[in-house]
Amino acid sequence: MGIVYFVGAGSGDPELLTLKGKRLLESADVIIYDRLVHPIFLFLAKEDARFIYSGKYPKNHVLKQKNINKLLQDEGEKEQVVVRLKGGDPGIFGRVGEEIAVLRELGIPYEIVPGITAASAAGSYSGIPLTHREYSSKVTFVTAHRKAGERIDFKGLTDKGTICLYMGVEYAVETRKKLLEQQVSDQMPVAIIEWGTLGRQRTVITDLSHLLEDIAQHEIRNPSMIIVGEVVSAREGQDWFEQKPLFGRKILLLDSDKVSFETLLSYTQQGADVYAVQTGVYRDRRFDEVNEHYLSDHTFDEIIYLGNRETELNQKDQLFS
Repeated sequence: MGIVYFVGAGSGDPELLTLKGKRLLESADVIIYDRLVHPIFLFLAKEDARFIYSGKYPKNHVLKQKNINKLLQDEGEKEQVVVRLKGGDPGIFGRVGEEIAVLRELGIPYEIVPGITAASAAGSYSGIPLTHREYSSKVTFVTAHRKAGERIDFKGLTDKGTICLYMGVEYAVETRKKLLEQQVSDQMPVAIIEWGTLGRQRTVITDLSHLLEDIAQHEIRNPSMIIVGEVVSAREGQDWFEQKPLFGRKILLLDSDKVSFETLLSYTQQGADVYAVQTGVYRDRRFDEVNEHYLSDHTFDEIIYLGNRETELNQKDQLFS
């Protein structure tokens, strides 16, 4: 019997991964990762770890939840360490409850490692505190994917409060309608944060009256966080993340050697949206499928060939040490 760790990867910025999450990724025998998890985290895996993609597109699941549950059972019953890597926090709209129920029934040991959820991460990276003494004394996390007929007291939640709508763009028309029906002011400030904490982050500040118009005008897509509440007024202009020197630049690194996690961080720390691909016959072939999935979803403006630059720098460090 093995053990399954449900690890929250955070909202996107690789440095938001917890120390415990990093340690488990480095020791895992199997890593089962979702579509919205940045594959940059797989650069932490040991050489013989297996990668299993369980990404689920809206209305086009690669692995249905039932199949994911069976996968966790099959891998968890083996003598190995399994990491189920999820975006954000596994316990917040991550369906972790359904998955641990399967493991409990079978007696497979598991642990849940929390991650930084999208609401607090995206809010912080766009300069919006979720609570504020002048504006908000409560925060509510709401998923746009709700059961039919479920009613939410939007008016009460926005009264000196903040609502964070996860993956809310797809249901923006319905959500806006319900907010207005409950007499929430059409002047209520709203922030839409697309790809929060990554170099491709976009923040649009609007209000309920212009919400749908701005989503269409800016062609905003999920994954996006919608924050509703007076606290959005605390943001003024560009914030700290958007002023990073490489913010907004989409950079693909190429090298015949494997690019280190630390090299990737040297770009993300400056605000870049970065990924790396190892080329050549000696490449780590585990990443062939990983790259195929990721590069089919994302485009890059710049390609930088490192040309063994990391090896040269290491040799120089040893020479002068």
